[in-house]
Amino acid sequence: SLGEAEANKWYGQEAESGKPDSTTESVVKFEYASLLWLPVFCPGQPIVWVTCPRLLKRYQRIAGDYVQLKDGTSLKSAKPPANYTGSHTLKALDINGQPKLFFNFGFLTVEKTQDLSAWFPLGEELPAVVVADNEIAMIHDMALYRQSRVALDKEEKKAKKGAFFNTEALPEGTILVFPIALKENQETWQPFGASTGTDIYLGGLESIGFGHCYLTLKEV
Repeated sequence: SLGEAEANKWYGQEAESGKPDSTTESVVKFEYASLLWLPVFCPGQPIVWVTCPRLLKRYQRIAGDYVQLKDGTSLKSAKPPANYTGSHTLKALDINGQPKLFFNFGFLTVEKTQDLSAWFPLGEELPAVVVADNEIAMIHDMALYRQSRVALDKEEKKAKKGAFFNTEALPEGTILVFPIALKENQETWQPFGASTGTDIYLGGLESIGFGHCYLTLKEV
């Protein structure tokens, strides 16, 4: 909204064909987003957020120096929750004295519960469970939202040439984290004005409803 010159200042000027050295270095640098908590349908919950130690350790490397635990220590010094640890907000079904969660792929026994709020970027502890590293791939594949899209020909009831495609997306409620770096000695970067968060579209499929996110900035 502040114009192309302001955008080029913060995010760098794009290259122009035939003009060497036409790009400029950005003041703001974005790193890749990392999956942290994946929402999965679970009868009786109805949604459980799932992660694994490898994803938690990646989050720990990103935010470990800046997130404080309730005892005053940093997240960097904390040991990630063990496999099959549930959050205090989880309501597992008690079957023969064992709390269990039922997913489409089978059931999972919750071996213990603990406060997992420090492992949620915004501090709100959701119904959640930690699974093993070698199990998250299957759960991730099961949780993906898949849909076929088509545009019909105006004259016949058939798909337009090249207008049939499949989409695959992360489910609504997925929590991702990514670091943002700023050059030193720069004026304050306020992409959302006075607010620290906003609704935003990421990617090129907003016309069909994909890429809608709520982005929250946490300054450290």
